[in-house]
Amino acid sequence: MARKSTASKKQNNHKTQIELRGEVRAADLDGRQFSLRLDDGTKIVATFTSEQEGRITEALRDHTSRRLRLTGRGEVAPSGKIKRIASVDALTVESTVARQPVAGAKPIWEVALEIGASVPEEEWAKIPTDLSKNLHHYLYGAPKQEE
Repeated sequence: MARKSTASKKQNNHKTQIELRGEVRAADLDGRQFSLRLDDGTKIVATFTSEQEGRITEALRDHTSRRLRLTGRGEVAPSGKIKRIASVDALTVESTVARQPVAGAKPIWEVALEIGASVPEEEWAKIPTDLSKNLHHYLYGAPKQEE
């Protein structure tokens, strides 16, 4: 009887660093498992520790306005799809509600214009005219691109 080689077993069970974000749809507190629904509709089951339980239940309770960001290790199919979450390193609950701008705060482009206006003309004249095209040349010494 033929045996699978160790190399093919490792390839089939390749664990890699993963980061997922999704909605907690179910939690089994006794079994310490939860279901995470990703944006594409895929559901993935993972286990959690007692230290992570609070974040799981918070994300489940507020599932309409919160998403759970999970980092850990997972088994990934050759297609790139995650087959299974092997371990959870960190969980973060994030709000899906867009933040409102701070009243009276200036937009970033206005701040940039103010800073630019405070730079003397002779300093602006020192900036190379091909800076955007040759940024890596000026920063890192890469070969200069000619027009």
